[in-house]
Amino acid sequence: MSEEEKVIKELEELRKNIDDIDDTIVDLLNKRANAVIKIGNLKKSLNLEIFQPAREEEIKNRLVNKSTIFKKSSIEAIWKEIISASKLIQGTITKVGFLGPNGTFTHQAALDYFAKAGTQFVPFDSMQEIFDNIDKKTLDFGIVPIENSLQGTVRETLDLLIENDLFIYGEIEVRVIQNLISLKATEISDIKHIFSHPQAFAQTRIWLKSNLPTAKIIEVHSTAEAVRRVRKLEDKSYAAIGTEFAAEIYELKILSSNIEDEKSNYTRFLIISKNENPLKTEHMKTSIVFVTKHIPGALYWVLKIFSDADINLSKIESRPRRKGKWEYIFFMDFEADKDNPKAVKALELMKANVIWHKVLGSFPIK
Repeated sequence: MSEEEKVIKELEELRKNIDDIDDTIVDLLNKRANAVIKIGNLKKSLNLEIFQPAREEEIKNRLVNKSTIFKKSSIEAIWKEIISASKLIQGTITKVGFLGPNGTFTHQAALDYFAKAGTQFVPFDSMQEIFDNIDKKTLDFGIVPIENSLQGTVRETLDLLIENDLFIYGEIEVRVIQNLISLKATEISDIKHIFSHPQAFAQTRIWLKSNLPTAKIIEVHSTAEAVRRVRKLEDKSYAAIGTEFAAEIYELKILSSNIEDEKSNYTRFLIISKNENPLKTEHMKTSIVFVTKHIPGALYWVLKIFSDADINLSKIESRPRRKGKWEYIFFMDFEADKDNPKAVKALELMKANVIWHKVLGSFPIK
């Protein structure tokens, strides 16, 4: 037997071994599913919630520490899907609202944060609709942009958080990568018109000036809508600036990738819910809003309270208050759980310097 034949035979044996292992994995998943169904029935008989985030976190933490070959992040991703699929067979579907259409950065953030198995992703035209549907309990969660590393805070999100009785459940950051997207037969010399969101044009201004200085800029309400329009028009003179994800969805090609002018551009998204996040970890963040009294040093004393408590502030920003002329509301993030004794004391002490405050939520951070 030649050396090549030996290698081919070994390869076939290894593939057969993998097939046998895969069959065993599915058999074990079925065995796990039967146990999951029994647990689901017991929870229902005791009127317990199907969703048990602390238990899910315990499972993932135990298993990532057993991994000797796969990266911990890979084990986390695999078990996130298995656990979500398990909730599905227990009769639970998680409904998540995002800013549509399909293919937006918000959609991408939702897919990165939530498991795909057992989750229904629902596009909406506005953030107000997302908040309204969570409030009505037709959605379990929503995901909305709160801050861009270059362009600052999304004020509409702040206003909606202030005005609605919902909680921040978590957060996720997404790197903003912009691409020039076109029909598959298009060359860059064919392009005369470009669709995209105003922010995407601002983020690619230098590239556009250097490569397509005469192209007509056409603003639309999202990068995904821009890609959708190119697909619908079927005209080689049109292109869009958008995500690789949107190009895949609408079966278009990326004519030029990574065309954003600043490579360290990130958008932070918030996960919002009708319920607080019950999960407690070593690293927590709390978001609050407050209005200071109209006395000298009121804001200073609030900040000093947190400094004296040795609590780090990761964000503070002012926003005009809609209910009063020349009144300002402050949005602040601090790195501690709201139930941490130091945070509890700080929140109590700050009352002497504010006329109103609201805790928006405490949630784990990585």
